[in-house]
Amino acid sequence: MLKTSNNNSPLLRRPFSVYKSFPNNHPDKRKRDCIFILYKKAGKGTQKMTIFHKGEKVSLIGPLGNGFTLPPLPSSTPIILIGGGVGIVSLFPLAEVLRGRKLFVFIGGKAKEDILCMEDLKKFNANISIATEDGSLGFKGTVVDLFLSSKKNFQKNEMPYIFACGPGGMLKELAARLRSKNNCQVSLEARMGCGFGACWGCVVKTNHPKTPYQRVCKEGPVFRLEEIIWQ
Repeated sequence: MLKTSNNNSPLLRRPFSVYKSFPNNHPDKRKRDCIFILYKKAGKGTQKMTIFHKGEKVSLIGPLGNGFTLPPLPSSTPIILIGGGVGIVSLFPLAEVLRGRKLFVFIGGKAKEDILCMEDLKKFNANISIATEDGSLGFKGTVVDLFLSSKKNFQKNEMPYIFACGPGGMLKELAARLRSKNNCQVSLEARMGCGFGACWGCVVKTNHPKTPYQRVCKEGPVFRLEEIIWQ
């Protein structure tokens, strides 16, 4: 959770995923103990971020929430990453961990300007496919359309494991069109007030019998796709 201004406008912090992080023994001294945040200018808060100066102090709270977990899978299992817009940022650290696995990455956006992280992802020798809704780059259509049209390329006995992040509409469509949802984890995007579970401003309805409303910032942002009740 990042404070985008030194005054009270805007009052609330903004939630971001960490794109890259570097340890204190990194060979490049300039990157030691650094994290990188990739963001899209979308509102008042991110507009303020565009005028940050080099060396300026920024207030952060984190890390928060729960991330992706990698179940014990055979090395031959195809692993699918599906990122819509800035959602691909949440998947990049996961791709780093999965380096050397049988990795397929699907990146989608409204236009080619919305396609992010592609050059960085190429370093992992992943099979990368692009979809744009206006057809300006790669497949014309949604990233979910692209993924489903590519499923025929997998062997019948192969059950890919899927990780996805993107707008709610994209994840809802993915849930509606996947036959099996128990092999998929999704990272949800939500507006957040506090980021650590106190305000209950980012709840999502789930099929948990005792606590059907789960907080994206606390219990999430990652959930199993089968857990979410899409409304």
